[in-house]
Amino acid sequence: MIRVREIAEWLGCTCEGDGEREIAGVADLESAGHDEVAFVGNRKAAQTALASAAGCLLVTPEFVNTAGRTVIRTKDPRGAFARLLHRFHPVEAPPAGVHATAVIGEGVELGDGVSIGPRAVVGDGAKIGAGSVIGAGCVVGKRVTIGAGSRLHANVTIYDDVDIGERAVLHAGCVIGADGFGFVMEKGRWEKFPQVGRVRIGDDCEIGANATVDRAALGVTWIGDGVKIDNMVHVGHNCRIGNHVVVAAQTGFSGAVVVEDYAVIGGQVGIGDKARIESRAVLGSGCGVLTSKVIRSGEVVWGTPARPLKEILEQLANVAKLPEMRKELLELKQQVARLLEEG
Repeated sequence: MIRVREIAEWLGCTCEGDGEREIAGVADLESAGHDEVAFVGNRKAAQTALASAAGCLLVTPEFVNTAGRTVIRTKDPRGAFARLLHRFHPVEAPPAGVHATAVIGEGVELGDGVSIGPRAVVGDGAKIGAGSVIGAGCVVGKRVTIGAGSRLHANVTIYDDVDIGERAVLHAGCVIGADGFGFVMEKGRWEKFPQVGRVRIGDDCEIGANATVDRAALGVTWIGDGVKIDNMVHVGHNCRIGNHVVVAAQTGFSGAVVVEDYAVIGGQVGIGDKARIESRAVLGSGCGVLTSKVIRSGEVVWGTPARPLKEILEQLANVAKLPEMRKELLELKQQVARLLEEG
């Protein structure tokens, strides 16, 4: 249990109402009880917030507290709520040490407090930073570097010569460093183009379950700091993903795509070879970016081929008018036919 005023102090915010109220957890507005905190994230939530049974509400400075509720005021209620979630539901780390069934290669360097789970395999010359967790069934290749505080959930596979930064989170089943899809036609058959490059992943990245990041054919496939990649995303060889990019599920990047810092990419987006997504661009779900296409900085696009959202919405509005236009055209044709008969 923790008092409201203590939560406010920990968040660096101010509170109103019963600062001595004890809080046991967090919940959403609809289900929160008298000993739980909920957050008010938008205008719709603000309209129903005062009827919530929550013991404390995280609200914006502008929130009108007509009912005298116990509140904590913050510029970012959702962000503050996320921090509280971590406090009330900390991620449990397994005990440090190497499980008896794990296989550790020669010349491996393990930092302080590293945990390696059952049947994990760590290849020769790998370096795993302090406090990192290697889950059950993971395979870490030769000469792989994993920064401090990182976590690999069960059955992650990291091929040889991959570098992963600090505090990375790799979810179950993701594969880092597999060969890129590179083939050349020779004498009527496809021959493999050797994929001899590397993968480098920055600090504070999170890669979802069953996602894949291919190694470069030559050079490096690069994932910047703070990148968040959802489940079942594919990053092709020689891509360069900038810092703090967000990518939703089932998106596919072809080879040599460049994505600049803070871009936002929706689910099921397809991006062709050598396309460039400039900083802070937004790609709506399901859109398709053609080979070598450039999406300009800050632009919001949608559709296939991807076009500015305003243009797409105008086209959709015109399509919605087609039945009425067809009816008008038929009436005009009938009028013309009558005039011809009369003439």
